Amino acid sequence: MKFPIDLSAYTPLRFSIDQQELSAADKAVLEKNVQLVRDGIIFFTALANTKGLGGHTGGAFDIVPEVLILDAFMKGSGTVHPVFFDEAGHRVAIQYMMAVLNGYRPEESLFHYREYGHGLYGHPERDDKNGIFFSSGRLGHLWSHVNGVAEADRSKVVVMFGSDGSQMEGDNAEAARYAVSRNLNVKLFIDDNNITIAGHPSEYMRGYDVANTLRGHGLAVSDGDGEDIGSLYHRIWQALVQQGAGAVISRRPMAPGVKGIEGTPKGHDVIAVDLAVAYLRDRGLDAAAEMLENPPAKAAKRSYLGSTDKMYKVRDQFGKVVCDILGGLEKPEEKV
Repeated sequence: MKFPIDLSAYTPLRFSIDQQELSAADKAVLEKNVQLVRDGIIFFTALANTKGLGGHTGGAFDIVPEVLILDAFMKGSGTVHPVFFDEAGHRVAIQYMMAVLNGYRPEESLFHYREYGHGLYGHPERDDKNGIFFSSGRLGHLWSHVNGVAEADRSKVVVMFGSDGSQMEGDNAEAARYAVSRNLNVKLFIDDNNITIAGHPSEYMRGYDVANTLRGHGLAVSDGDGEDIGSLYHRIWQALVQQGAGAVISRRPMAPGVKGIEGTPKGHDVIAVDLAVAYLRDRGLDAAAEMLENPPAKAAKRSYLGSTDKMYKVRDQFGKVVCDILGGLEKPEEKV
């Protein structure tokens, strides 16, 4: 079965560390690559949803521009440690896509995203042969490991992807202070999309600002529009050539341009199949849309004594139970 989006249209780029700005030609290729990779992520995460699996579409979709720019610096400069460390395990879809584009996996492997026994887990698990070079843990548990890599490979810049949500975790404060005190060449690339599974941090965590937090720890921070490719490229280049710990903050709504999930917590988990179909139809990717509407035949469901054949996600059921309990309270202040 052939992958319904033509990934052979992807054109690898190589950027020299001396290249401060994007040329018009490189910008055109990069923008085309970004769109192709984002289309692919929408498709194969939604395909997992047709099987009752999770998929976490939005975060992986968001960081495609940063990942592709850094991939080109890894290939073209030799100054960047060649691993896309990511402290937010839910963005793992981009790891599998890059493993395919860089020749570690066949594109057909993406059909099995998050299926048992296929090695495409919901969080990165190290598998060098298949293009996954680290295990992430869950949230906020990776930066200290990345510091260790930077200590061991002082000749290279070590990159780590993060987000405004993952940077709320307390472990990161300790890791930040260590990176600054040791003058490590660790560079963070933060997707500041104001979305977590709990909602909008600007509403439930008032006063928190990821850029100011990192500046307070002593990192050199630049922030800007993550969807402005030219500006993003220059800020990434600037961070790579600057000595010491730094962060590039990319502000954007989650899943920019994806109707139904853009800027909402719905983008955190897997995209709804009908929304993915609509997106792919709008993009002219009819074969991919049709595969979601008529997914490959599933294996026959097994029945177990004491259980139905229906599938539910634990986190969804937990949320419903909590909402039912809170909904039964008479005094609004008791819901806080």
